[in-house]
Amino acid sequence: MFKLILLNLSAAILIIICGQTDRLEAHGDMKNIHYGTAGEYDLKISIIPHDPVTGSVHFHIEPTLSSTTEPIEKAIITVVIRQEKEAFQSRAVNSPSSPTIYDANLTFETPGEWEVEIKISTNPDIEDKISFQLSIFDAGSATSNAAGIFFLFVFSVLITGSTFLYMRYGRKPKPKIISED
Repeated sequence: MFKLILLNLSAAILIIICGQTDRLEAHGDMKNIHYGTAGEYDLKISIIPHDPVTGSVHFHIEPTLSSTTEPIEKAIITVVIRQEKEAFQSRAVNSPSSPTIYDANLTFETPGEWEVEIKISTNPDIEDKISFQLSIFDAGSATSNAAGIFFLFVFSVLITGSTFLYMRYGRKPKPKIISED
């Protein structure tokens, strides 16, 4: 009985460990998608996920001065995405722990070619920008293995519990009465 419980518990743990999806990290495995010059700035733009699909896309922008390649720590950077009549924008922000890296998240609602425009300003009256095209693929239906893992866990608990109860309280052989006629 103990072996059966241990086997089901081991199977549930293995399913949970193997079933975990990769997590997004802000400065993890970025894919460089564009490198360009906007006025006096060089901009390196990267994204997660590598193959952008409908839904949230994380933009990672690293601006430097073209003349000195010195990183920019104080800039106002805006990311604008456009497709036909739709347009969305988000401010790219840096953090005290990464002052030279600016991050923005935008949601692409439909697949297709989108125009991405990056605006940068370090002076109130001057704004420079670059534009490029980005292909967004259809994500299809959102799939999650959480429901399957939960089902397998509940199923294994039911099977283990039923087996335990049957073995403990199940049918016991009735003693046969032998008559001596």
